Amino acid sequence: MKETMQERQMALTLLKNESNRISRRLTDAEQRLRKATTERNRLEQQLTKEQRDVMRLGKFSFLNKLKELMGSLDQQMEKEIAEAAAAEVSFNEAQKHVDDLTEEVALLKEASLNPDYVHLQEDWDEFLQEKELWIRQNDSASQATLQKIADDRVRVRAMIREVKEAREAGEKAVRALDKAIDKLNNAEGLSMWDTFLGGGLLVSALKYSEVNSSDDLVHQAQRALRHYETELSDVQEAATASFQVNKNDIFTFTDLFFDNIFSDFAVHSRISEGKSKLNGVLQDVRHTQAQLNRKLEEAEAELDSLNAEEKSILLS
Repeated sequence: MKETMQERQMALTLLKNESNRISRRLTDAEQRLRKATTERNRLEQQLTKEQRDVMRLGKFSFLNKLKELMGSLDQQMEKEIAEAAAAEVSFNEAQKHVDDLTEEVALLKEASLNPDYVHLQEDWDEFLQEKELWIRQNDSASQATLQKIADDRVRVRAMIREVKEAREAGEKAVRALDKAIDKLNNAEGLSMWDTFLGGGLLVSALKYSEVNSSDDLVHQAQRALRHYETELSDVQEAATASFQVNKNDIFTFTDLFFDNIFSDFAVHSRISEGKSKLNGVLQDVRHTQAQLNRKLEEAEAELDSLNAEEKSILLS
């Protein structure tokens, strides 16, 4: 009876934890989607404005003709095109973020409809009533200790699962960052050749090809980091006061948004700056991965200790 009750409690607790996690993630994702949609709409309006400015300069007018004769039109056109390009980059990234979050919300809504969750609260309440009756009828020091061990085992196993999931997400983030940095390394080398060694049209074309393809790789890195942040939040949620993970400053990128890495890539220093930013994030991720490895070792050691304590009581 005791073993059956402990197994049932563990199964119900794991289901409750998973259901609560999905619910928490869904609420968070919906909030982030609303915020991202508002930002996407703002950037779309900004892009439309910048495009109109470029088109207005491109139309014939006596004022534009006068500016051309005075030698200022090309300079102003170059400025407006650069601003429109920057607005386009920001809008494109914002749209990708909205698409990512829309997909995440849909998946979480589907997961929340798991049939196992439908009567979970009723099953839990019924179990607690049975457990209370059993404890009253079988109360002893050893039984109380065994029950505490069973409770602790559920907690530690949940922690191990969360840490492993976070660590896996971190590994994916490291791989995504490595790919983006490699692409920026290529762009940086070509940019140096083009800027300082007179690379010519072919080198310029290759440079901009590397820059454009790095855009998607940086977005993939951002997406992987956002997932990593979510998994780390789950670790924090499952952690006790003495079992915390410090996330450092990895996720300030969500506010920085890599705004100008691509909009001003004609300048060699901007490529180097973008690569430096990604390298800094990569170092922080690796530091946090090391923390997670230590936490996993601690949790597995605690689980081994609980199993040994239970075995000692049962064999005494």
